[in-house]
Amino acid sequence: MLLEAQKLIFDIFRKDKSEEVKQPFYADEYGEWLVVSHNKPLVYISNILQKSIKKAGLKNHDLYVIQYTEDEKIRNLVSLKGMICSNGNVKELDLANAIKNSLSDNLTVGEMKIFKLKICGILFIFFYIDVIVRNLKETRGSVKLLFPPMGVNLYEIPYTLQSLIKNVIEKTLGISCSVSEIDTGDGTRLKAIAECRIQQTLESIESLRKALEYFSLSEPKISLNRTSVKQIELQIFINQLKTKTLIPLIWDRFIIDSLRC
Repeated sequence: MLLEAQKLIFDIFRKDKSEEVKQPFYADEYGEWLVVSHNKPLVYISNILQKSIKKAGLKNHDLYVIQYTEDEKIRNLVSLKGMICSNGNVKELDLANAIKNSLSDNLTVGEMKIFKLKICGILFIFFYIDVIVRNLKETRGSVKLLFPPMGVNLYEIPYTLQSLIKNVIEKTLGISCSVSEIDTGDGTRLKAIAECRIQQTLESIESLRKALEYFSLSEPKISLNRTSVKQIELQIFINQLKTKTLIPLIWDRFIIDSLRC
């Protein structure tokens, strides 16, 4: 498991020694998630967000947290990236005001960005919020927190599709690459070509194949061609793309990259 994933799990599940850690995983069409119930600030803020979303008019919705971080230098400062999915509709300004008003009762709200996008007949609202928790209250509940695929840096979300593929290749294989071509066809498949520099023999590409399985219903196909002593070409084929897993990772760029459900 990558170090960033290990750190994520440690930070989220950090609790008293007397408590037993039993956190389930949850998977759906949008990706894989940790169901977190023991991180008090995260659950508390999520609970306020849920109430404010309903107050804004989205009665039926799902809330996902894509990234949650606690500042190491400023006490009680936390940042969230998240995604709301709903069959309804709401104005961005109405939702922003509802969230800010609800959070302001017990938290100091800093930067907040909200925008919405209609994809695949579903309303997606993406948000980024900085808050300082002033009056932390005991809250019951759970939060779906993204468990990212290998090679994905949570701080870099939202990616472009090209930069996402580039990062996954580079971090799983430990090499430097440029993605020279990427094609999503009708949105159900993906083809990418990457040119990479290597310092020594690349023993295996199995870690890359495992990482790409997050986005594929079938086993991804990867071919490797050596073009020079220190240069290789990787060709990646995903014939059954799990397209919706890309939405939490690339946000509005989903449309730019001509992906379709």
